[in-house]
Amino acid sequence: MKKKLLIVIPARSGSTRVKNKNMRRLGSIPLLGHKIKTCIKSQVGRVIVSTNSRKIANYAKKLGVEVPFLRPKKYSTAKASTLSCILHLIRYFKHNRLSIPGYIAILPPTNPFLKISTIKKAYKKILSNNKFNSIVSIVKSSEHPFLIVKNKKKILFNVVKFGGFKYSDFERTQEWPLVEIQSPAIKISKTKFFLRFVRNKSPLINGKTFDIKSCIGYKVTKKEAFDINDKYDFDIANVLVKK
Repeated sequence: MKKKLLIVIPARSGSTRVKNKNMRRLGSIPLLGHKIKTCIKSQVGRVIVSTNSRKIANYAKKLGVEVPFLRPKKYSTAKASTLSCILHLIRYFKHNRLSIPGYIAILPPTNPFLKISTIKKAYKKILSNNKFNSIVSIVKSSEHPFLIVKNKKKILFNVVKFGGFKYSDFERTQEWPLVEIQSPAIKISKTKFFLRFVRNKSPLINGKTFDIKSCIGYKVTKKEAFDINDKYDFDIANVLVKK
């Protein structure tokens, strides 16, 4: 498979819900290390870590990935968007006259159980469906919209219709129409999708890091989609990693 892919692992310091989240140990190594090793082993593209932390940068380099710059502070705050991070990276490449591959993948460290095979297959799928600009991971939802209620003087059901049906149309949950949701585990987009925003240097630029108007999905398992956001998630992840 020809390598036209730039894999970006966004890993800033200063996480608010879990201190030093990306360098916090999951099993025997930091959380970030799991994603770096998976990306390297996938062998489908150039791997770069975008970070504002020298400590994270040094760790990433030791594992064998590139950290061509330290991300500026304004693109590393809790309010800065992931899109602004990607656009800054593209501008860095263009300013330094570096070649940018035709596709950019965003693989956050917070989904440590993403499989090597998933990266390969998702990339292969977007290449073979090149009329689309993006591919994102999707997973079966653990919650169903039929369960949404309005809690007033009495509980109101049938609040949400889905697939042309409502809660009272079914007796058993097994009969409910399948609900899938987008997972942040992997996103791959054509570089040209990002280029339309590249002149916008605002860290607060509001936009998705994939093309919602031209996108296909790749199904992942619930374990791959598991997203670490707080200490409780870390506790669960440490149980999963031992298995």
